[in-house]
Amino acid sequence: MFDFEDYTFFNPSPNFRELMILQIISQNKKVSQETIAKNVGIVPSMVNRYLKDFEDKDYIVKTGGNRRNMNYEITHNGKKRLQFLTVSFINEVSNIYSETKKSFSQVLNKIENIGYKNILLYGAGVVGSIVLKVLNSENINVIGFIDDSIAKQGDKIHGINIYAPEEVKNLNYDMIIIASFRHSEDILKNANDYKLSNIYIFNIDANGNVSLEKGE
Repeated sequence: MFDFEDYTFFNPSPNFRELMILQIISQNKKVSQETIAKNVGIVPSMVNRYLKDFEDKDYIVKTGGNRRNMNYEITHNGKKRLQFLTVSFINEVSNIYSETKKSFSQVLNKIENIGYKNILLYGAGVVGSIVLKVLNSENINVIGFIDDSIAKQGDKIHGINIYAPEEVKNLNYDMIIIASFRHSEDILKNANDYKLSNIYIFNIDANGNVSLEKGE
Protein backbone atom coordinates (compact mmCIF):
# COMPACT_ATOMS: atom_id res chain seq x y z
CA MET A 1 0.00 0.00 0.00
CA PHE A 2 1.32 3.46 -0.86
CA ASP A 3 2.19 6.04 1.78
CA PHE A 4 0.76 9.52 1.20
CA GLU A 5 3.82 10.99 2.93
CA ASP A 6 5.76 9.97 -0.17
CA TYR A 7 3.63 12.31 -2.26
CA THR A 8 4.52 15.96 -1.70
CA PHE A 9 1.43 17.34 -3.47
CA PHE A 10 -0.99 15.65 -1.06
CA ASN A 11 0.18 17.01 2.29
CA PRO A 12 -0.47 19.87 1.13
CA SER A 13 3.07 21.02 0.58
CA PRO A 14 4.94 24.16 -0.48
CA ASN A 15 5.27 22.55 -3.92
CA PHE A 16 1.50 22.25 -4.22
CA ARG A 17 0.99 25.85 -3.12
CA GLU A 18 3.65 27.06 -5.54
CA LEU A 19 1.91 25.20 -8.34
CA MET A 20 -1.49 26.66 -7.51
CA ILE A 21 -0.25 30.24 -7.12
CA LEU A 22 1.74 30.17 -10.36
CA GLN A 23 -1.23 28.64 -12.21
CA ILE A 24 -3.57 31.33 -10.88
CA ILE A 25 -1.19 34.13 -11.86
CA SER A 26 -0.67 32.62 -15.32
CA GLN A 27 -4.43 32.77 -15.88
CA ASN A 28 -4.97 36.26 -14.44
CA LYS A 29 -2.07 38.66 -13.98
CA LYS A 30 -4.34 41.15 -12.19
CA VAL A 31 -5.48 38.67 -9.54
CA SER A 32 -5.48 39.97 -5.95
CA GLN A 33 -3.62 38.39 -3.07
CA GLU A 34 -6.95 37.88 -1.31
CA THR A 35 -8.29 35.87 -4.25
CA ILE A 36 -5.10 33.80 -4.39
CA ALA A 37 -5.35 33.12 -0.66
CA LYS A 38 -8.97 32.00 -0.97
CA ASN A 39 -8.24 29.61 -3.85
CA VAL A 40 -5.09 28.13 -2.31
CA GLY A 41 -6.51 27.90 1.20
CA ILE A 42 -3.88 30.00 2.97
CA VAL A 43 -3.86 33.43 4.60
CA PRO A 44 -2.98 36.54 2.52
CA SER A 45 0.21 37.13 4.52
CA MET A 46 1.49 33.71 3.40
CA VAL A 47 0.60 34.55 -0.21
CA ASN A 48 2.70 37.69 0.15
CA ARG A 49 5.67 35.62 1.34
CA TYR A 50 5.33 33.29 -1.65
CA LEU A 51 5.16 36.23 -4.06
CA LYS A 52 8.25 37.81 -2.53
CA ASP A 53 10.06 34.49 -2.83
CA PHE A 54 8.95 34.25 -6.47
CA GLU A 55 10.40 37.72 -7.11
CA ASP A 56 13.69 36.78 -5.47
CA LYS A 57 13.91 33.66 -7.66
CA ASP A 58 12.91 35.59 -10.79
CA TYR A 59 9.68 33.62 -11.26
CA ILE A 60 7.53 36.76 -11.44
CA VAL A 61 7.83 40.50 -11.94
CA LYS A 62 5.44 42.83 -10.14
CA THR A 63 4.21 46.02 -11.78
CA GLY A 64 1.84 48.70 -10.48
CA GLY A 65 1.99 51.38 -7.86
CA ASN A 66 0.01 49.65 -5.08
CA ARG A 67 -1.73 46.39 -4.22
CA ARG A 68 -4.98 47.55 -5.82
CA ASN A 69 -3.29 48.10 -9.20
CA MET A 70 -0.73 45.32 -8.92
CA ASN A 71 0.01 43.07 -11.89
CA TYR A 72 2.04 39.86 -11.80
CA GLU A 73 3.96 38.80 -14.91
CA ILE A 74 5.44 35.30 -15.02
CA THR A 75 9.02 35.32 -16.27
CA HIS A 76 10.76 32.71 -18.41
CA ASN A 77 12.11 31.12 -15.21
CA GLY A 78 8.63 31.20 -13.72
CA LYS A 79 7.18 29.38 -16.72
CA LYS A 80 9.91 26.75 -16.45
CA ARG A 81 9.13 26.31 -12.74
CA LEU A 82 5.41 25.99 -13.47
CA GLN A 83 6.11 23.36 -16.12
CA PHE A 84 8.31 21.40 -13.71
CA LEU A 85 5.70 21.50 -10.92
CA THR A 86 2.92 20.51 -13.31
CA VAL A 87 4.86 17.49 -14.61
CA SER A 88 5.76 16.48 -11.03
CA PHE A 89 2.12 16.74 -9.97
CA ILE A 90 0.93 14.62 -12.92
CA ASN A 91 3.60 12.04 -12.14
CA GLU A 92 2.51 11.74 -8.50
CA VAL A 93 -1.18 11.49 -9.43
CA SER A 94 -0.33 8.79 -11.97
CA ASN A 95 1.63 6.83 -9.36
CA ILE A 96 -1.21 7.10 -6.84
CA TYR A 97 -3.72 5.89 -9.44
CA SER A 98 -1.48 2.92 -10.35
CA GLU A 99 -1.02 1.94 -6.70
CA THR A 100 -4.75 2.35 -6.01
CA LYS A 101 -5.65 0.14 -8.96
CA LYS A 102 -3.14 -2.47 -7.79
CA SER A 103 -4.63 -2.42 -4.28
CA PHE A 104 -8.13 -2.90 -5.70
CA SER A 105 -7.16 -5.88 -7.90
CA GLN A 106 -9.01 -8.39 -5.68
CA VAL A 107 -12.14 -6.25 -5.87
CA LEU A 108 -11.97 -6.09 -9.66
CA ASN A 109 -11.39 -9.83 -9.93
CA LYS A 110 -14.32 -10.65 -7.65
CA ILE A 111 -16.74 -8.42 -9.58
CA GLU A 112 -15.57 -9.96 -12.86
CA ASN A 113 -15.84 -13.53 -11.55
CA ILE A 114 -19.34 -13.00 -10.15
CA GLY A 115 -20.39 -11.37 -13.38
CA TYR A 116 -22.10 -8.31 -11.90
CA LYS A 117 -22.73 -5.59 -14.48
CA ASN A 118 -24.58 -2.73 -12.80
CA ILE A 119 -22.96 -1.33 -9.67
CA LEU A 120 -24.12 1.25 -7.13
CA LEU A 121 -21.57 2.95 -4.86
CA TYR A 122 -22.87 3.88 -1.41
CA GLY A 123 -20.92 6.99 -0.39
CA ALA A 124 -20.48 9.98 -2.68
CA GLY A 125 -17.17 11.17 -1.26
CA VAL A 126 -13.45 10.98 -2.00
CA VAL A 127 -13.30 7.18 -1.73
CA GLY A 128 -16.36 6.89 -3.94
CA SER A 129 -14.74 9.05 -6.62
CA ILE A 130 -11.58 6.92 -6.56
CA VAL A 131 -13.54 3.66 -6.75
CA LEU A 132 -15.61 5.06 -9.64
CA LYS A 133 -12.48 5.83 -11.67
CA VAL A 134 -10.95 2.43 -10.96
CA LEU A 135 -14.14 0.58 -11.93
CA ASN A 136 -14.64 2.70 -15.04
CA SER A 137 -11.09 1.93 -16.14
CA GLU A 138 -12.08 -1.76 -16.19
CA ASN A 139 -15.34 -1.08 -18.06
CA ILE A 140 -17.43 -1.94 -15.00
CA ASN A 141 -20.68 0.00 -15.16
CA VAL A 142 -21.41 2.26 -12.19
CA ILE A 143 -25.05 3.32 -12.58
CA GLY A 144 -25.13 5.68 -9.61
CA PHE A 145 -24.10 6.76 -6.14
CA ILE A 146 -26.14 6.50 -2.96
CA ASP A 147 -25.62 8.98 -0.16
CA ASP A 148 -27.38 9.74 3.11
CA SER A 149 -26.58 13.45 2.85
CA ILE A 150 -29.60 15.43 1.63
CA ALA A 151 -27.18 18.09 0.36
CA LYS A 152 -25.64 15.58 -2.08
CA GLN A 153 -28.79 13.81 -3.21
CA GLY A 154 -29.90 14.87 -6.69
CA ASP A 155 -26.39 16.07 -7.56
CA LYS A 156 -23.78 14.30 -9.71
CA ILE A 157 -20.16 13.17 -9.45
CA HIS A 158 -18.34 12.87 -12.77
CA GLY A 159 -21.72 12.75 -14.49
CA ILE A 160 -23.06 9.96 -12.24
CA ASN A 161 -26.31 10.61 -10.35
CA ILE A 162 -26.41 10.63 -6.55
CA TYR A 163 -29.56 8.98 -5.18
CA ALA A 164 -31.23 8.90 -1.80
CA PRO A 165 -31.34 5.38 -0.29
CA GLU A 166 -35.12 5.20 -0.66
CA GLU A 167 -34.82 5.73 -4.43
CA VAL A 168 -32.67 2.65 -4.98
CA LYS A 169 -35.60 0.20 -5.03
CA ASN A 170 -36.56 1.69 -8.39
CA LEU A 171 -33.13 1.01 -9.92
CA ASN A 172 -31.97 -2.11 -11.73
CA TYR A 173 -28.70 -2.95 -9.97
CA ASP A 174 -26.66 -6.09 -9.31
CA MET A 175 -24.68 -5.04 -6.26
CA ILE A 176 -24.03 -2.14 -3.90
CA ILE A 177 -20.46 -1.42 -2.81
CA ILE A 178 -20.05 0.67 0.31
CA ALA A 179 -17.49 3.23 -0.86
CA SER A 180 -16.14 4.19 2.54
CA PHE A 181 -13.61 2.82 4.98
CA ARG A 182 -14.19 4.92 8.10
CA HIS A 183 -18.01 4.87 8.05
CA SER A 184 -18.69 1.47 6.50
CA GLU A 185 -20.48 0.07 9.58
CA ASP A 186 -22.86 3.03 9.83
CA ILE A 187 -23.57 2.91 6.10
CA LEU A 188 -24.22 -0.84 6.25
CA LYS A 189 -26.72 -0.29 9.06
CA ASN A 190 -28.51 2.39 7.02
CA ALA A 191 -28.55 0.14 3.96
CA ASN A 192 -30.10 -2.68 5.97
CA ASP A 193 -32.66 -0.30 7.46
CA TYR A 194 -33.72 0.59 3.90
CA LYS A 195 -33.80 -3.14 3.07
CA LEU A 196 -31.26 -2.80 0.27
CA SER A 197 -29.89 -6.08 -1.10
CA ASN A 198 -26.61 -7.52 -2.31
CA ILE A 199 -24.41 -5.18 -0.29
CA TYR A 200 -20.62 -5.53 -0.18
CA ILE A 201 -18.08 -3.75 1.99
CA PHE A 202 -14.34 -3.25 1.72
CA ASN A 203 -11.85 -5.24 3.76
CA ILE A 204 -8.17 -4.19 3.90
CA ASP A 205 -5.46 -6.71 4.77
CA ALA A 206 -2.16 -6.00 6.50
CA ASN A 207 -0.50 -5.25 3.15
CA GLY A 208 -3.10 -2.69 2.17
CA ASN A 209 -4.82 -4.88 -0.42
CA VAL A 210 -8.57 -4.29 -0.70
CA SER A 211 -11.14 -7.05 -1.04
CA LEU A 212 -14.94 -7.27 -0.98
CA GLU A 213 -16.98 -9.05 1.69
CA LYS A 214 -20.73 -9.58 1.67
CA GLY A 215 -22.38 -7.24 4.13
CA GLU A 216 -24.46 -8.99 6.78
